[in-house]
Amino acid sequence: MKAVKVTIAKKEYYLYFNGNAMFESRDKYGGIEQLNNALDEKTREGFAAICDTAALLAEQGELTRRYCGYDPAEFITAETIKNIIQPPEILDLLTAIFRAIQLGFGAEIDREKEDEIDIGLAELNQKKTD
Repeated sequence: MKAVKVTIAKKEYYLYFNGNAMFESRDKYGGIEQLNNALDEKTREGFAAICDTAALLAEQGELTRRYCGYDPAEFITAETIKNIIQPPEILDLLTAIFRAIQLGFGAEIDREKEDEIDIGLAELNQKKTD
């Protein structure tokens, strides 16, 4: 289970693209290709798609963290993201969304992996140190 760590308003969130996120996206946009097109729009609607998708993936990341035994953290909503994100951060968030989707589909990414977190491995390592 690999997630992409992002920082929004000085708080860390983990974007995780799982089966639930895939079907939620398909229900809302019609498919992954349509989601990608919506995310790439340089319009208010594209911005809304970025915020909605980031909130969905952060929710799935948090639910997965909780399932793995981590202490609960706050959920972030699309509305909150819309209100607090700065313009330079939008591109970084979009990149993180695309990376999370690629990881969810099992695609290999050759870029730096410093922001990718293997939640299952982290849980295993935590159990070893306890």
